[in-house]
Amino acid sequence: MALMKKLLVVFCLLASASFAEASDVILDAEASGAISEQIYFLEEDGRHALVYTTSRSDYSQYNMWFQNREGYETEDFVKDFLYIYPDDYTWDTASKDGYTLLKLPGKNFAGLERIDLEAGLQVTEDGVYNFNNRRDKEKTPDGHYGLWNSPGNFKKIAYSWVFPINLEPFEYKANRKGEWVRRHNTITYYGSNVNDLEFQIIYRPSSHAIYEALRKKLENEKQIKILQEATRVKITVAATVLYPSGIAVLSDRGKAVLSKVAKTLKDHKNINIIVEGHTDNVPISSKLVSTFATNWELASSRSINIVHFLIEKGIEESRFESRAFSFQRPIASNKTVEGKAKNRRIELLIEENSRK
Repeated sequence: MALMKKLLVVFCLLASASFAEASDVILDAEASGAISEQIYFLEEDGRHALVYTTSRSDYSQYNMWFQNREGYETEDFVKDFLYIYPDDYTWDTASKDGYTLLKLPGKNFAGLERIDLEAGLQVTEDGVYNFNNRRDKEKTPDGHYGLWNSPGNFKKIAYSWVFPINLEPFEYKANRKGEWVRRHNTITYYGSNVNDLEFQIIYRPSSHAIYEALRKKLENEKQIKILQEATRVKITVAATVLYPSGIAVLSDRGKAVLSKVAKTLKDHKNINIIVEGHTDNVPISSKLVSTFATNWELASSRSINIVHFLIEKGIEESRFESRAFSFQRPIASNKTVEGKAKNRRIELLIEENSRK
């Protein structure tokens, strides 16, 4: 019969916990080690995730260690948890200096929590997300880091990311030998007999190719800003690029700019284009009030005329939505000349959808 040992087993598993331990354990030495999974269900904003963590073993008890925080009561440590198993846990605030322990009975545990990825996340100007689970490079007093187990290694571990439709994995790697598998929009690392795991997950919006194409096409145009957001690409164009003051008829330069946009987008059949008209808060002049009663009519006419022009250039009509906001969505102060100029703008929002 295999040798029986008494072990203290520690895990760094839950995303919000510093680490966890299985204590007062008597088990078969050949059966020691945990089989664990951690799954990140990434949200559309790319900055938050639901994280499911589970571990199965022969250990009789788990302690989750949380580093003490000023003003925190015990339940504050699990306020973002949606699920904890077993649910008959207790708290220990005295035995470990600087830490609060959540004590879970049983050989298995599971937790589901919503976390902010900010501590390990960097986002570039062109909208590429770079997550590292050990960005702070800190180690525990006994030298462990990342996703870890002690003493001994993880017997088996799976580490997965499930991406929403608007985001896609671009590059992913681990510091330990293992197998990466991609299925649809999910990536998983499978490791055996590994420890101190550091992961780098790089992902980007699925509209990134459109963003890059537009940026290249419009790179020499002034007063135009292209922004890659998590769920869309946004083009902001100063109104003076497209229209003379107080007018809703496209200028020659405006037509040239929009022609470049149409050429880039017309072959993308899985996008919607929202055209928004924005103005400053200056009332319509007496000379134009018979044409545009208020800034609402001016903003609406400008948005609709852009839609018509892009349709004429070959983009499918069903892809469009026109919006007008008058001066109700300023991006700068309307108290200055510079601010008013920034507020007079057209925004084109390019969003992917499931239609082909």
